[in-house]
Amino acid sequence: MEQQKTADFIIIGGGVIGCSTAYNLANQGAKNVVVLEKGEICTGGTAKSCAITRSHYSIEANMRHAVESVKIFENFDEIVGGDPRFQRSGHMILGSEDFRPQMEKVFRMQNKYGIDTHALTPAEANELHPLLQFEDVALIGYESRTGYCDPYLTTTAYAQRAKDLGVTFYTGTPVSGIRMNGANKTLETPQGGFETPTIILAAGPWTHALGKMIGVKFPYEISKHKVLTLKIDYPYEKDWPIVKDLLTPEKIYFRPDSGGVVLVGTGDHGEPVEDVEAITDEVEMEHVERIGKRMANRMPAFADAKLVRSWTGPYDIPPDWCPIIGPVSGFDGVTVAVGFSGHGFKLAPTIGESLAQQILGTEPRVPIEMYDMNRFESGKMMHGAYGIGTLA
Repeated sequence: MEQQKTADFIIIGGGVIGCSTAYNLANQGAKNVVVLEKGEICTGGTAKSCAITRSHYSIEANMRHAVESVKIFENFDEIVGGDPRFQRSGHMILGSEDFRPQMEKVFRMQNKYGIDTHALTPAEANELHPLLQFEDVALIGYESRTGYCDPYLTTTAYAQRAKDLGVTFYTGTPVSGIRMNGANKTLETPQGGFETPTIILAAGPWTHALGKMIGVKFPYEISKHKVLTLKIDYPYEKDWPIVKDLLTPEKIYFRPDSGGVVLVGTGDHGEPVEDVEAITDEVEMEHVERIGKRMANRMPAFADAKLVRSWTGPYDIPPDWCPIIGPVSGFDGVTVAVGFSGHGFKLAPTIGESLAQQILGTEPRVPIEMYDMNRFESGKMMHGAYGIGTLA
């Protein structure tokens, strides 16, 4: 019989949140940290991420994490170590006149935190992105420091640095049961049992299954989001701005990618999913054609764009589209980080840092107490200026 393993801290989930938390725990002096991942590192939701690093948020808590995380992405090799392939591009937000009061309020708040956000004229916007048309656009917001990364390289860089600092990773190690034994918890896996006083549930949409093991239902829904890769016959520059089009029903966004292609996703709720394991990468042609028309309207050069690839990814969405982070009430030594609603990659550097600080009993540099799950019962839900989901 295999001997039971022990750890001081066990993180369940090897995506960008789990790996950032592992690195930050070890970097702040934690010892005997273990990460359990049911597949390989960065094979869950993070693997499907478009890995945008924008700081245009309308909720102050998200904004603070995003702007501080952008600073880390920009200087990743110096601060963490490794190359996430960060590419600065800038970020345009296109809206109707109805959005002007909210957007101007958000600009003022962002400027307070050092975010270079302001309005552009159509002529100024075309200097940055010559393919866009603005005939139906009343308002163009622009944030200069947004960019994008490679999600796999970012996550594996965090994992490698965590390993360098002594963290042990077990891949191919799904957790099949959690037993609460007083102060300690025993995690059952195919690799044998793991005993620890502290577990961090960071398995994205798969966290529901872990919650059932301890009798907790976390308040988030799972939905499927679709991403298209489109290509035209001439170059699409890698430093052209990421665009968020609030004028489309799906609130589409698109960004450059390597090879002169464009990644296109949606900012809506997506398709509800009961079982995250049932999600496939199938994208129906109706969706491709509908999004193709949106893209052709915004960029006429895309009227004859070719579909290169399509895939889907899961979102874990709480009622206010903001993450659930912190201790789980009634379960000493159990912490959760879930419900990122597609924002997890953008916030991962400082969420991992702040969560590690909270677990180790120090004051987080960037606050996270507002993300506590109890906010839903106490009436402290967070709401964005542009409506649920969009640019929360």
